[in-house]
Amino acid sequence: MKTLSDFEKIAQKNKRKSWLKIISISTVVTLAATAGIYLGLVRMAENNAEKIQKHYLLRSEIAYPNIDYITWGYEATSHFSGNFYSNRVKDIDGITVPFEKYTGNYGIIMSDHFNQDERLRSGEEGRSQYTYGNLYKVPVFYGLGETENEVKKVTQDLDFIPQMTGQAVEVAITFDKAYTLSEIAEQVPDNLKLNWVWIGQETGFDFGDSPANQFGFTNYAGASLTAEEQAALEKEITAALEKDPDADLSSIYEKYEKESQVSEVTALQNNYSIFQSNLQKYLDAGYGFSTTIGEDGKEYSAEDYLKDYLEANDNPETAKFAGIILTGRAENFAQLQNAEWIYASNIGQSIQIQPYHKLDK
Repeated sequence: MKTLSDFEKIAQKNKRKSWLKIISISTVVTLAATAGIYLGLVRMAENNAEKIQKHYLLRSEIAYPNIDYITWGYEATSHFSGNFYSNRVKDIDGITVPFEKYTGNYGIIMSDHFNQDERLRSGEEGRSQYTYGNLYKVPVFYGLGETENEVKKVTQDLDFIPQMTGQAVEVAITFDKAYTLSEIAEQVPDNLKLNWVWIGQETGFDFGDSPANQFGFTNYAGASLTAEEQAALEKEITAALEKDPDADLSSIYEKYEKESQVSEVTALQNNYSIFQSNLQKYLDAGYGFSTTIGEDGKEYSAEDYLKDYLEANDNPETAKFAGIILTGRAENFAQLQNAEWIYASNIGQSIQIQPYHKLDK
């Protein structure tokens, strides 16, 4: 027969078991919650890293004059932060030269798209712009009637570029008025390479000379597909690979091949149609653009300008543009001196031509 003392011992034993159970459950819950929070924070950082990557890659399709990326990736600095990076180059008439590496910080709270190294500093009393990172010279475009100041002056670099014998150079040409792609193709000499086309900027406001704020598209020679045809091709390829990862895609590619090589004008128009598609995607994503108040008190928005530009220039055959990037042998630019269609010219990077270099023009 159990005594009162026995019942007290049993009660104390059960109480200890209850506490142990509570402590065990609490420990498991705490560990699970900690793991959940940890994994959640890691995922937040990964999402921000992916946002920077998507933002940068799409922006590279609508901006960055004559700048292309060759690699990109991530460098983790902790479990919850790191850097997105991209190695970039320029094309000077077929010669590949380096440009500033892109870096963007990401973390659990915010992501930073701002790339310090590609910020610009003025030189030669406002006649040149250089990157902060490696002091690469950047070709500058000008708005018609743009007000000159101590950090930016309208230049006519074609006056001396032909004297840079033996060098390949990159030059930004600002037109005296807007031209169509067919008119541009007619004006550019055959021995100079048309690398990039600038859409221009809003009259009365300079969006800034940073490469990220110069909008336009790369001219890929021989581009035979429009944006619509390119999207259809990619859709068929994706569908075929989903059914069979080892599928033979040759018949799909043959379906979209042109019977003959496209003309220079057609290639330009196809490249512009792809730019239109990419710019619309960027606008739809809501990444945002610079907005500021001009000296006239008016609010200027790069986003509004780009939306208006797309609407006013929806047809590649009639769309108009404000400038181009040309590259080639320095002496070949002599034929452009005093050309009436050129408002300003500004040299970017240059390189001494070596015996092993193979130029496109």
